[in-house]
Amino acid sequence: MRFALISLLALFAASAAEAQQVSRPSQAVCERAKLPGRGYIECLEKASRDTDRTMNEALARARVVIETHAELAGVQKARWKSALEEAQGVFLRFRGLECQNVAPYEGAKGIGTFEERLACLVDKNVARARDLEARYGR
Repeated sequence: MRFALISLLALFAASAAEAQQVSRPSQAVCERAKLPGRGYIECLEKASRDTDRTMNEALARARVVIETHAELAGVQKARWKSALEEAQGVFLRFRGLECQNVAPYEGAKGIGTFEERLACLVDKNVARARDLEARYGR
């Protein structure tokens, strides 16, 4: 039993180390070292807009997929879409709180960095779009 627990903990530690090495989507799009000063912020602003649009497009495709389910009654489709919209609203509130109130403290520069807020928006948008695409197809 003890060996199994130690093995499991080692697996979690290795997974955590791998996760830390994976680049954030915001870093992949906007490399700070290549975009000093205002260029980096402008890149993050554009990436935030672009990833927000991509996320909304994935949500729109999800709605279309729901409509294609011929085996469901109209009321079932409406409830599914309503639940999806409610979940998206909760996600947007979470993203707002996380990126506005938490992420700015996490930056290398310390408290209140605007770039961390933008990077957080990009990262959350990408994650949500990927989730929707994985569940509803592209």
